[in-house]
Amino acid sequence: MASPISSTSVRSLIREVQSIVSPDCDILTDPDDAKFQGYTTRWTDIDRKIPGAIVLPRSEEDIQRVVQWAVRSSVPFVAKSGGCSEWSTIGDDGFVVDLTHYSAIEVDAKARTATIRGGVTQKEAAVRLAEQGLFTALGNGNVIGVTGYVLGGGSAITNSITGFGSDQIISARLVTAKGELLDITQGLQPDLLWALRGAGHFFGIVTQLIIKAYPISLLGSENGTIWAGGIVFPLHRAKEIGIVMENLMDDSRYATSGLIMIMAPPPARKPSIVISARYTGNPANAEEAYKPLYELKPLVANGSQVPIQNISDGREAIGAKGDFKRFGIIGLRRFDLDSFLKTINVWKDLIAECPDASNTAFNFQWDSRPVKPPPFDSAMCLHDIRFWQNNLIWHTDAKNRSKVDAYNEKCLKIMRGLDTSEWADYQNATRSGPIELRFRGKERLARLQQLKRKWDPTAIFTNQLLV
Repeated sequence: MASPISSTSVRSLIREVQSIVSPDCDILTDPDDAKFQGYTTRWTDIDRKIPGAIVLPRSEEDIQRVVQWAVRSSVPFVAKSGGCSEWSTIGDDGFVVDLTHYSAIEVDAKARTATIRGGVTQKEAAVRLAEQGLFTALGNGNVIGVTGYVLGGGSAITNSITGFGSDQIISARLVTAKGELLDITQGLQPDLLWALRGAGHFFGIVTQLIIKAYPISLLGSENGTIWAGGIVFPLHRAKEIGIVMENLMDDSRYATSGLIMIMAPPPARKPSIVISARYTGNPANAEEAYKPLYELKPLVANGSQVPIQNISDGREAIGAKGDFKRFGIIGLRRFDLDSFLKTINVWKDLIAECPDASNTAFNFQWDSRPVKPPPFDSAMCLHDIRFWQNNLIWHTDAKNRSKVDAYNEKCLKIMRGLDTSEWADYQNATRSGPIELRFRGKERLARLQQLKRKWDPTAIFTNQLLV
């Protein structure tokens, strides 16, 4: 956008918006007001800024008019849905379009689709779908916004059944950098539909998505439950655990998935290997699948059938707002035991130097079965990945920001290995580093860059894909 403007100018200019939006569209401009402060809190405090104003539209028309005004007035803005993104923040020279009040979900059980508008969270979507005997690709977090998650790829515990979240997009409605409201379908704007499926944050504000849903029977149980369990070992047993897990994670006879976590779980904070285990098939087979781990006599071993809509309820603490949190996620081709053991020492060094990072967990994520590929091409390029390094970075002391990030990067570098042809980044977790790792393939990246130049040449919706 054009030349920078002051916070005073933003607050003065934003008053013009009130005359073009509906009467119930809230516009907040006082940073000392408790309501204003509440809307600036996010899942993470990393790079958190205080905007000049917050606009809370209640209709699609409000969103369109606000974008048109902002572009015309050269006032920068960002959109916020669930509030879990590091990038849904802006300084006092701009404003936030907060979609909290523009939020709705409609489920069509017959068509097996869900229409998602604005700030719908994953928990809301999972519950509404389950009420109709359906589920879809959703992430591991109740408070995450569905729209942002899906547009950025959307890795799910059901990848092998559903594919990624972005694969579920049937159609969309999009407010462009010119303030146009477009219907995005395979028949209308097929190039934009291709781009929204994996790179959807960079082309406008998506006001609506229609996504696929699936009968819960595909989970292997008629009542829509999956088996979930926790298996805990002391950290010094990591090598023998890793040997067993290497075989278990490659055994596609069983529908296992989950995380091998290097962490110090509360309240005791004893360094441990915690297996967060899932079984996305017939729950009756879960005990047999995880038998090799049980035979190692873990400190803790529990598991039960959990309704798919409740699968993330045990992670509520992670969803709390505040502190310095982020995920460090890269795609991997295999589990390398030696590399895994090296990352344990990196984690130990991190906790020793930065004790405020005691909630940090270095996590290896797996699915024993390959990702289900969609019957179409898209901006999403990670269908060949079924292993991930998925680190949860969480600390409280601002002075340790760079140190904690450095340890995370050291871990990721170890797990990547030396073969650069295998490197891949998860686009929903980073906007730095080589963009070629997020959108692999020269033709794919060139197509995205061409579409960005066509639809957002002045970087209204970030300069990603322009530089």
